[in-house]
Amino acid sequence: MLSVIIPACNEENYLKETIESVKKQNLKSCEIIVISDGSLDKTDKISAEYADKFLRLEKRQGPAAAKNAGARIARGEILVFLDADTHMTERVLEEIEKVCKNNVVGTCQISPSKNSFKNKMFMTLKNHLLCPLGVSNGILFCTKKTFDEYGGYNPLLKKREEGDFLRKIKSSGNFIILKNKVISSTRRFDQLGYSKVISYWIGEALKPSDKDYPLIR
Repeated sequence: MLSVIIPACNEENYLKETIESVKKQNLKSCEIIVISDGSLDKTDKISAEYADKFLRLEKRQGPAAAKNAGARIARGEILVFLDADTHMTERVLEEIEKVCKNNVVGTCQISPSKNSFKNKMFMTLKNHLLCPLGVSNGILFCTKKTFDEYGGYNPLLKKREEGDFLRKIKSSGNFIILKNKVISSTRRFDQLGYSKVISYWIGEALKPSDKDYPLIR
């Protein structure tokens, strides 16, 4: 079985479509788990209606803690961690199931939800320059065995948790990037602009903070 774990904090505008994109996959043995990370909107209601499993964290703890909570209740031998605003394209789960037989950890290439020239250029650079360094694209997958072996996500991290987890495993040489794409929301870039978003992450790389990642809705 394969478990898709979706952490969500106030994602009422995106969550249903994300879940539906998972349900459209050509895979029978799959469960969808949503972890509501202290949500105050309709995220809980949508999760209870459309997901196979739903767990609420009463206070916002961050995506690392939410993903770890999802992994604890997952029944699948393969875990797929998917952002609440990221949609799967055809056959993503089918391909993940194939490659995970080799105990790899990986992500998928990404496409923007809005196909402006700037968005497409940035996503192309991310696919070919950043991801090979250990950067995920709103999706990360591995076997439950690998996840447990490496201790899951660092619960002390409020952000950058996937990069931290990926780079631990990447050193073993089992990191892959699937050509099957996911479609990620460009809402943060649309509202803040690329210069602010990139400056934020440069600042976090140089001087990491323990503050929550600012929500953009």
